[in-house]
Amino acid sequence: MSSESWLITATPPTPNGDLHLGHLSGPYLAADVMARQLRAEGADVLTMTGIDDNQSYTEALAVREGGTAATTARWFGDRIVRAWERAGLRYDVIGRPDRDPPHREFTTRMFRQLYDQGDIVARVRPLPYCKPCERWAFEAYVAGACPHCKARSCGNACEMCGRPNDCADLVDPVCTICGADCELRDCERLYLPLERHAEALREFWDATGMNGHLTALCHTMALEGLPEIAVSHPATWGLPVPVDGFDDHRVYVWFEMAAGYLAAGADGEPRGVWGGRRRVVQCFGYDNGYFHALLFPAVMRAFDPDVQLPTDFVSNEFYRLDGLKFSTSRKHAVWLLDMLSSVPADHLRLQLSWDRPAVEETDFTWESFRTRVYDGALTRWHGWLAALTRRCEAADACQLPPGSSAPPGPTTTAERLRKHTDDTLRAVAHAYRPESFAPDDALDRLDRLARDAAAAGADLERLAGLPGGPHAAFVEGVRAELAAAAAFAAGLYPVAPTMAQQLWTALGCPGSVEKNGLAWRHHDRTGTKVGDLADACSLFLPHGRTR
Repeated sequence: MSSESWLITATPPTPNGDLHLGHLSGPYLAADVMARQLRAEGADVLTMTGIDDNQSYTEALAVREGGTAATTARWFGDRIVRAWERAGLRYDVIGRPDRDPPHREFTTRMFRQLYDQGDIVARVRPLPYCKPCERWAFEAYVAGACPHCKARSCGNACEMCGRPNDCADLVDPVCTICGADCELRDCERLYLPLERHAEALREFWDATGMNGHLTALCHTMALEGLPEIAVSHPATWGLPVPVDGFDDHRVYVWFEMAAGYLAAGADGEPRGVWGGRRRVVQCFGYDNGYFHALLFPAVMRAFDPDVQLPTDFVSNEFYRLDGLKFSTSRKHAVWLLDMLSSVPADHLRLQLSWDRPAVEETDFTWESFRTRVYDGALTRWHGWLAALTRRCEAADACQLPPGSSAPPGPTTTAERLRKHTDDTLRAVAHAYRPESFAPDDALDRLDRLARDAAAAGADLERLAGLPGGPHAAFVEGVRAELAAAAAFAAGLYPVAPTMAQQLWTALGCPGSVEKNGLAWRHHDRTGTKVGDLADACSLFLPHGRTR
C-alpha cells in the first residue's frame, strides 16, 4: 500500500453556461481518474476544484440576457456541480466564492500583502473603452486580434497561443456587447510585474513535470521578458480591491483563483492542504497554462515563500466537435447533462479517455463513439464474459481431485496468461499516474488483455470435452482467466468505476474494487459460482443509446 500524499486540482470552470464534452475531456475527468488510481493504491488523496463565480464572462452573459451576474453564476454553478456528479466525478473540495466568506477574506489579505510588500504596483496605461456602453472593455468585454499570434482573442489572454495581453494591445479592439469599436483611454490600474519573479519561476519549471507545449510557452515568455499583469480592473462585478484610490476596481479573477486554490478547504490557511509532504498536481487546458505555470506560482510564492507549489502539471489541448472548438458562447457543443440523460456515464468516460486531447487536438464524432465503444470494446468485453461464464461451468463439472494442477513441463497457457495479466496491470497503473498520465494507453492495454484472455480460454476449451483428457490444464487456464477478469476490473476502475464494480461483484470478489483491487490474484477459484457474468454486468452490453 502506498504512503504517498497528494493534492489534485482541476481548474474551476466559468459559470456562463453548462459543461460540455470538451470540458469533461480535459481537467475534470483527468483529475478524477488519477485520484481513483492513487486511492486504489492506498495513497492519501485530496481533490479540489471550484466555480469561478466572479469571471467577467459570467457578468457579460448576464448583461446580454438582462439578468444579474450573481443569479447567472449561481444557476450555472449548481448545474455544473450536478453535471460533475452525474459524470461520476468525485471532488473533496468544491470552492464556491459566493458561498464562502473565507474565500473573500483570504483573497483580500493576499492582495493587500502583495501590494504592501511591493509585488503589486500602480501603473497608468491605455485600456479600451466602449463609449456606447459607457464601460471599460477588458477580458470578456473586448475582442480583437491577439498581439502575439493574430488569432481572434478576448482581453487579457489568448486561448489559441496561451499568451497574455494587456487589452489595449489587441489589434482593432471591439466591444463584445454592442460591437462598437473601442477607443483607448488612460486608466490607472494595479499590476503584478512577473519579471521580478523570473529566476524563481525558472527554478520552478525545471522541477515541475509538464509537457513540451507548456514548457515552450514558459521559456518563450521568459526569453522575451516576462510581462506586467494587470490584477485590477475598473468594474462592478467581483471582489473589491483593498487599496485606497481603487474603490471602483475589482480584483482580476485569475489573481483571485490563485488565492482561491490556497483558501479552499483550508479555512484560509495555505498549509491546511498545500503544505506538508503532499505532491500537488494541477489539471487544466493549455489555454489556462500561462495562469497555472507563471501567474499562480509567482503570486503564491510571493505570498508565502514556503508554500508547496505543484510538482506536476497535466494539461490538455482543445477537444473539437465536428472539426470546430467546443464553445459555450457560440452554443457549439454537446452538453454534458443532456448526453448523460441517454448515455451511461461510464460509456462516455471510456470514449473521452480514449480520445483525450493530450498533446494535440482531437475531434468528437458520434460515429467514432459508436464504433469504438459500442461496436468495439463493449462487444468484445461482453463476448469474453459470456464465454468465460461457459468455461467456468465446464471447469466446475470436471470434478478434479483436490490440489490437482497442470502437469509440470513447458510454460503453460495459464502461466503465460497470469504473467501477461500482471505485466498489464503494472503498465496500466503507470499510465494512470500523474507523471505519465495516458488513459488511452491504459485502455488499449486492458482491451488487449481481454482479447488475449478470451483467445487463451477459447484455445484451452478444446481440452474440456476430451474423455480422460488433460482437464487439469483446462481448469488451470480458467482460473488464470478469472484472475485476468478480476485484474481487468481493477484496471478499468479509474475510468469506468461502475462497470468495474459490476464485474468485481459478479466475479464474487469481496467489497469494493477501489479498496480490494490490489488482491485480484486471489480471485481465481472456479469452485465459487459466479453466475452469468455477461448478464450481471449490464453496462457491458453493447447496445448504446446514441444517435
